[in-house]
Amino acid sequence: MTTDTSQYRFIPGVSKVTWDGDLDETPVYIDGRRYTEADAEADADRAEQMLRDGLVPGLIPGGKSLSGGGKHSPVVRVVLSEDTLAQVKARATQSHMSVSKYLRRMIEASLAE
Repeated sequence: MTTDTSQYRFIPGVSKVTWDGDLDETPVYIDGRRYTEADAEADADRAEQMLRDGLVPGLIPGGKSLSGGGKHSPVVRVVLSEDTLAQVKARATQSHMSVSKYLRRMIEASLAE
């Protein structure tokens, strides 16, 4: 059985990909080429080496500073009702963003007015 991936959409930071199948038993094609367990192992080894060599930008724990200059960005705590939080989470998900990023953009847009 070949999986038709044309209906799938990967959204970084939102999508979670889990699969415990065997690439040698289940045909998976990437850019028209069969992807095998050996390919997955080689990609994992390459990714680990790039991480060790510092060649993977943007993988800094906590994200990059929004304040610049390598300083920690200030954190604000907001208390919301369960209903309001549910609405915010739904809108953030629809916008393919985390709740934090969604609220940050809302606040910045409001301040820009």
